[in-house]
Amino acid sequence: MSLIRKAGLIPTIDLGELGIDHAGEPSLVEWTRVANEVTDAFQRVGFVYLSQHGIPHKQIDKLFEASSAFFKLPQEEKDKYSWDKETYCGYVPVNKEQLNSTSVNEMKETYNIKKADEPFPDEAVPEFRGAVKDIQESCRTLVNRILIAMALGLDIHRDFFLDAHKKVFGDGNRSALRMIHYPSIHGDTLPNFTRCGPHTDYGTITLLFQEDIGGLQVRDRAGNWVDANPMPGSVLVNIGDLMQFWTSGKFKATEHRVILPEDEKSKRQCRRSIAFFLNPDDDVVISPLDGSSKFEPVTCKDYLRRRINQSYKKSSEV
Repeated sequence: MSLIRKAGLIPTIDLGELGIDHAGEPSLVEWTRVANEVTDAFQRVGFVYLSQHGIPHKQIDKLFEASSAFFKLPQEEKDKYSWDKETYCGYVPVNKEQLNSTSVNEMKETYNIKKADEPFPDEAVPEFRGAVKDIQESCRTLVNRILIAMALGLDIHRDFFLDAHKKVFGDGNRSALRMIHYPSIHGDTLPNFTRCGPHTDYGTITLLFQEDIGGLQVRDRAGNWVDANPMPGSVLVNIGDLMQFWTSGKFKATEHRVILPEDEKSKRQCRRSIAFFLNPDDDVVISPLDGSSKFEPVTCKDYLRRRINQSYKKSSEV
């Protein structure tokens, strides 16, 4: 029986036996159900809420708390851990990243982590490293199950996507966990400011954990912006550009953004989220599965390098 709910644009799917807290191998019936439902969602919308995913709430809460402690540090302390173009890890201050050329200023700061053995602010926030390690393993397990479901839904070998993501959280892969902090707003909002400009994600899929603060919007096929409000207990998953290329556009990399709140009460609240950006291994060549020439083949490393160079202001090429 289908466990999909359609409330608004983005459907919600119960992972059931595919949740990472489920003991044992999911049944063929459950693999087939989830495969069909996520395939349908990624074709129609490019986004889906997954409930019963099995990642412990305490892991998510622990990382929110640790990252918040970091973002509260003095600016000069945060700047000691600046984003490194070689490791893809570290702190990115407000207005450094620009995801859309029409959004002149983006009011967000982030901390990006590829490997848990990279430099951390261990003295200032000793719980940060442990919180990252815990959730990394959970995210890896969950995305592996999603990758299998997508392959089954596309009627290709179930391990096809798994084989392209063998080095996640290691050398040779640029998947990253990102803590995102949108500061509170005091006073009048300046023109040409937003929280996160319209964009599509770069890689395979993204997992997004949101707190109970709205602002995320997804563009529907008619060009309208639709709210993607937090769904308690769910993780929001969306398709990235490389997966769209891989599937010749069958799966949709849908544009999304985070807008500034309009009412004064909401403006005074900060917004926090945690994103896990899953990318193929660096040397994987992305070419259309159907053999078409709709997209030019490209290695994951080259594509990500190009996109990131376009996004970071006042920075040298990576």
